[in-house]
Amino acid sequence: MIPSEIATDILSRLPVKSLLRFRCVSKSWRSIIDDQDFVKMHLHHSTTTNSNYGLILGGLGLYSIDLDSLDKAHVVKPPFYYKSVDDISNSCNGLFLVMSEPPVMWNPFSRKYRILPDNPIEYPTPLLCFSKVIYGLGYDSRNDDYKVVRVVEFRNKTSHMWECSESDIYSLRSNSWKRVEGFPYPLPFLKGNWGVHVKGALHTLVEDFFHVCSDRSVRIMAFSVENENHYEVMLPSNIGIRNFKMKLDVLGGCLCLVCTSKSRANIWVMKEYAVEESWTKLISIDSSTIDPEDILQPFAYLKPLAYSKNGENVLLTSDDKRLVWYDLRRKTVKNVSVSGLPFVFFPELCVQSLISPLGPSPGRGDGVKKTGQDKRKEKKTKKTRDDFLSEGFKLVL
Repeated sequence: MIPSEIATDILSRLPVKSLLRFRCVSKSWRSIIDDQDFVKMHLHHSTTTNSNYGLILGGLGLYSIDLDSLDKAHVVKPPFYYKSVDDISNSCNGLFLVMSEPPVMWNPFSRKYRILPDNPIEYPTPLLCFSKVIYGLGYDSRNDDYKVVRVVEFRNKTSHMWECSESDIYSLRSNSWKRVEGFPYPLPFLKGNWGVHVKGALHTLVEDFFHVCSDRSVRIMAFSVENENHYEVMLPSNIGIRNFKMKLDVLGGCLCLVCTSKSRANIWVMKEYAVEESWTKLISIDSSTIDPEDILQPFAYLKPLAYSKNGENVLLTSDDKRLVWYDLRRKTVKNVSVSGLPFVFFPELCVQSLISPLGPSPGRGDGVKKTGQDKRKEKKTKKTRDDFLSEGFKLVL
């Protein structure tokens, strides 16, 4: 008999697919795997060892790719109604938000999902119409809660000028929405997905119309899902804002800024969060030094995804159609050939986890409340199945 501590340590290193199978081995193994402390232990091991990572591709259907092999794109079929036009959010500890109507919080590895409760849009005045609705998914570590932020932007029906925005936040722990402080700027850089989640905050670039002709014309604004407030994160100094198109991403758990023009691409990484001096230029590519067939252009659609295991290469997506490894030392590009890859795709890096979108539960379970009769029936069914499985495995062994 394997001691519980050793079994727990071994199981914490396995991918989710294996863990779901091993839940059927015995009652004790299922108890370990369903325990909330084990769920967090498994996630911690994966993130600290850079293991059990993959890509989820949105766009023309949903696909998954194992990051270690990068050999084949597998079709993902959600256990709920999904339209290919529905965007998917950033990944947050293995959870995604499918921006359908209503939105769905989903773990593609455990296949569990939750349809979010209805939250109708309220118009401040009849003269306004909403022009944009965006969503973001984040983790509140202080309250151990996963939250969805929705921002609705309102414009004047006549002038079409931005007037205001309203922000609501959904808590998985309470399974409810509440109104919070509205976002203080128009959101021209966001197209449905507030997907840059770092250090418990969602980040976006905004235009500051009071400083149009200066390097302050673009700012990074963040929303803390823990404190539920907005704050500014400083850009790198002297980056020449007016010469580049910019977008935010996440690389290696750090805030990342991609600056592109027709002839150049620079990728900055904020090594220490919220410390302006920690911005480091990780990649600088000049079109004159890159072979046009090296498939990095056009630079405008460059997105960093992940570091290689040894940290010497960065996985990039180019033009939403290709995956490439960029060698940081040699400054060379290598194409990644993945079978079954769709023609166009929008990749998100994700870690396999057992985090449940059904909400927290003490010890184990799926977070859904059961009646006393249901619990007694479930306990009897589990006991019969566990005894049968235990005896079956004893016979095999």
